[in-house]
Amino acid sequence: MLTILLSMFLAAVPITVDTEVQADTVDYIFYVDDERVEPETARAIKLADIKTITTIKGNAAVENYGAEAGNSVIVIKTKKGAKDSKKKEKTTHEYVDLGLSVKWATCNVGADKPEDYGDYYAWGEVMPKVGYTWMNYRFFKEGTSNNDVTLSKYSSDMGFGVNDKKNKLVAEDDVAHVKWGGNWRMPTRKEIDELRNNCTWTWTIIDGVAGYKVTSNKKGYKDRYIFLPAAGYKDIGKDVDVGLAGHYWTSSLSFLVNTCADILYCFPNSRVTSATAYRYYGLPVRPVCP
Repeated sequence: MLTILLSMFLAAVPITVDTEVQADTVDYIFYVDDERVEPETARAIKLADIKTITTIKGNAAVENYGAEAGNSVIVIKTKKGAKDSKKKEKTTHEYVDLGLSVKWATCNVGADKPEDYGDYYAWGEVMPKVGYTWMNYRFFKEGTSNNDVTLSKYSSDMGFGVNDKKNKLVAEDDVAHVKWGGNWRMPTRKEIDELRNNCTWTWTIIDGVAGYKVTSNKKGYKDRYIFLPAAGYKDIGKDVDVGLAGHYWTSSLSFLVNTCADILYCFPNSRVTSATAYRYYGLPVRPVCP
């Protein structure tokens, strides 16, 4: 009788990832459906809800998830996440033709509408993270500060750890292309300068969200615009300039400092310019297509 009751009790207890993932993984990094989560969150997921569990070790883990992934990464795909991913893949992303060399998406990557901030990404990374530092930057090699950091990819100066002469993101490192597919990609420095110089920039608030309404000045296109919310950016564990300014990645490496990439910087009082930001910062992305 006792044996029967014990069997019934065990059958009623939901089996979680923690049942399979033991204490020696305490320093592992966990990603659930392409988003980094705390170990406790991952371990609480029921195995019945999981599609796959993959452990990535060694150089592959460091190359794809940053230096702090040296103890390995556990990547979990849930059944719900797989369904949501298929739905997203079927979604046709909208754009606005402003009469420029490229068409601009109406939303940021990870956003459902123009006013949403969307997800934040380090330059050359294709997954959002909990924190943004040099230590967890995908192409970080070594160093302790902005002044002595060395990198494993995208640099034309051996003083920064590598000289691969890559000054623009390739498709596999371009989050706009990876997430949206097709011909979608991140804009170049030249393309954001074109946007700056051929549009009227009006600081406004739409549905409670501050940002810039960017209206074309091109003949035949003057009734068309996009909205760039003031999403700010993420640095280490801080949100910076959220609601105050827009910071948007380009696919272009800074020609001045290889630890930086070019960005579109939109601040009130008509201060809209090209600038640079450290590559480990978390910024939103507004895609373009031909």
